Amino acid sequence: MKRIYLSFVLMFVCILSFGQVQENKDSLVFQDFLNYAAREKIVGMKTGDRIVSIARYFLEKPYVVATLEVPKEERLRVNLRELDCMTYVETVLALHNVLKDSNPNYTTYKQILTSIRYRNGVIAGYPSRLHYTTEWLFDNRKKDYIRFVRMGSDAEPFKPEVNFMTTYPELYPALKNNPEFVNEMAKHEEDIHGMPIKYLPKEKLTSKDSFIHTGDIIAITTAYKGLDFSHLGFAVRISGEVYLLHASSTGKKVMFSSQNLKDYLSDIKKHTGIVVVRPL
Repeated sequence: MKRIYLSFVLMFVCILSFGQVQENKDSLVFQDFLNYAAREKIVGMKTGDRIVSIARYFLEKPYVVATLEVPKEERLRVNLRELDCMTYVETVLALHNVLKDSNPNYTTYKQILTSIRYRNGVIAGYPSRLHYTTEWLFDNRKKDYIRFVRMGSDAEPFKPEVNFMTTYPELYPALKNNPEFVNEMAKHEEDIHGMPIKYLPKEKLTSKDSFIHTGDIIAITTAYKGLDFSHLGFAVRISGEVYLLHASSTGKKVMFSSQNLKDYLSDIKKHTGIVVVRPL
């Protein structure tokens, strides 16, 4: 019995030590980012240029999916070393906002990231995270982190019928291990169905649409059943045309799209259009 107890204690200490090592790694990356921001004079830039300059800091960082999906108690998980499309956008948006502080620091960064990632900025278990992009957009608009961009007369109503998470709970460790979360997630999915949002169908997008500014967040709608959006990234104008700066699952890293936005959308059948929001 004593041996079993000792083994358990040692395992617990190892888990804590691993978590602390990861935390230290990310705090070092954060400090390196502050040095980069000072060299590039990011604070003095206009918002759009500032967003893209922050986003460029992560170029070539590896794409890693589902870094937040772990079968443990929900807590803020910071990962500045590995990103997917959503954590990339959240990270850049949080860094943009921490630079507004007169004394930007890692603690403040984590507070802002919590505010961006969780419903009403409060961690209250796995369902409190803003899992679906539609709700993420509305919640962060309410918190004045972003605003919706008018996309012209060709924009159409978008009615997301989200139910993917509750249809396939076995794909999410927290839902699989906590069946009581499924009903709670179903309520949030139902709330999303009534959120009024417009999108621009990809057939009506041109490569030079003037309403898209450098630094805007491009949220890509999907035809995949049960989901609302399939990808996010930042708009960058190159020679007048819009390209995507994103954490790419195909390229396995943070990168610029090789095609302009219109052609990029056209080549992926499940992509149906875009919603554009602007960081404040």
